[in-house]
Amino acid sequence: MNKADTRAVAIALALSLAATGPQLLALSLLMPDISQTLNISITHLGQLNTVFSIVCIVVSLAMGILTVKYSSKTLLLTGIATLLIGVVGEALSSDYASMILFFILYGVGLGLVFPVTNLLMILFPQDQRTRTMGWVYSGRSLTSIIATPIIGFLAATYGWRAGYIGFGLPLIALAGILILIKIPHQRADATMDLTRGFRDIKANSSAKACLIATTLALIFFNGLMVYNGAYLRNNLGYGIETAAVIMSFTFIAVAMGQVASGAIASSLGVKRTTYLATVICGVSLLAYFSLNLPPTVAILFSLIGTAAAGIIMTTLSIFALGLVPESRGTMMSLVNAGISIGSMLSSVLGGLAIDSLGFTGFGAVFFTLSLAATIILIRWTREP
Repeated sequence: MNKADTRAVAIALALSLAATGPQLLALSLLMPDISQTLNISITHLGQLNTVFSIVCIVVSLAMGILTVKYSSKTLLLTGIATLLIGVVGEALSSDYASMILFFILYGVGLGLVFPVTNLLMILFPQDQRTRTMGWVYSGRSLTSIIATPIIGFLAATYGWRAGYIGFGLPLIALAGILILIKIPHQRADATMDLTRGFRDIKANSSAKACLIATTLALIFFNGLMVYNGAYLRNNLGYGIETAAVIMSFTFIAVAMGQVASGAIASSLGVKRTTYLATVICGVSLLAYFSLNLPPTVAILFSLIGTAAAGIIMTTLSIFALGLVPESRGTMMSLVNAGISIGSMLSSVLGGLAIDSLGFTGFGAVFFTLSLAATIILIRWTREP
């Protein structure tokens, strides 16, 4: 690809990832409003994240075969179409059952989009992949910066349903158009052994350790994404529009981490950058939720933690991409499955911790899991 084509593909991939964000963002910010309208507790609404995560895990595991059988462009367009149906259905839902149904579709869409986006990094030269991945991932965060105040304004003015759909629908449609136009079509190899990738990863101890660490490294951040809106509004006492602005700063921090990850990894190495960022994320978010700090100081710690999470998102994917070069499609599918398992655990364990121990206990539990991820990365993985 020439330079113009490379830039166009990167933009299309960035918007593809951005299209997966509005559903969870809107759910987190609008939880109190949805809870009141549908007469559902916030803890139960948080379990919608569990539902979509389970579906995403199943789809991600299937992607180990689908990425061999079907072209990346076809899978990506299918994922975007599923996201489009999901966000419309969620906004129109009248009860908990219908919310669950459309969150299942959200899980299918995310399970298709994330691993294919990661896999398409092979279109870029190897020495540009970490930097490009950082910019592609930052597109999701930068879009969320814009999304939170827009969703908050639309919800405050026209109700939560307008806030839920008003940003997500046009974003997903735009992503689909750019994918159709800009992503090159690559033929799948119908003769390839569909199970070879799983066998290759099973035989690679570093790859297996990386997948376990992947499940745990972002679990604290995933918990923040699910419950942060409720924490800001119900515990720190902010209104919906102020909470939306604070959440925008959260995504600015994530984007800064993602953009900076390439330069940091070039200096420290991908593995070291990943485990140091995991430590910083865990400590900072522990302070945010568990130390009863003044709100301004607590929010500062949350920004440090989310910036570190932005680094983890980028470097962990590049780290995994290089561990089993001959089976990248399967590896990236399993990486997404691991992240989805972590996302599911963040909802389940988060809900249990909040109900039993409050947000202080929530922070302590998730810090322990982050620490476990750090130890696994240091001891049982090798630099690609």
